[in-house]
Amino acid sequence: MDRLISPVGEKWETGEALASAISGWEQRAGYALPGDYRAFLISYNGGRPYPNMFRHTALAPEEWCENPTEHFVDPFYAWDRVVAWNHELGNRLPTGCLAIGADPGLLEIVLSLRTEDFGAIYSWVRSWSMWGSDENNYLCPQASSFGAFVASLFDDDEQNGYDYWHTPRRESLKRRLNV
Repeated sequence: MDRLISPVGEKWETGEALASAISGWEQRAGYALPGDYRAFLISYNGGRPYPNMFRHTALAPEEWCENPTEHFVDPFYAWDRVVAWNHELGNRLPTGCLAIGADPGLLEIVLSLRTEDFGAIYSWVRSWSMWGSDENNYLCPQASSFGAFVASLFDDDEQNGYDYWHTPRRESLKRRLNV
């Protein structure tokens, strides 16, 4: 199956200025982005991928049982959105983590920049409580890297992911997704 991507906006915004903005942030923040995610940003600067479905397994505290649900990646954020949104989230995520995308609801896709799990991808149910509180203390493991997460995206037999993703505008702007 071909992996495709379309831009978040009406055109692709990539290039040297974006690479410089990322490098500047890395120097100021004291973090380096994982190579696969950095290359994705420079090539596509976020976007809406296809296939676009993933499973999020949340633990229900009252039952302590797995509760898998299927979600759409929509979208992976453009770099300026990553920076602005993470500033707004503040202490709601663990230190060393970036929200890099979302589903259409309350689920964020999170990238770890921490030494112990550098590059790992998690899903997180957005919370307005401080990280570590009883209401906000769980990241759901999704993949060991951004590339592995993209490779794990799927569509179901009914092609619900494609039906959700495809629009006439995306047809003319879509590109092959290489991560």
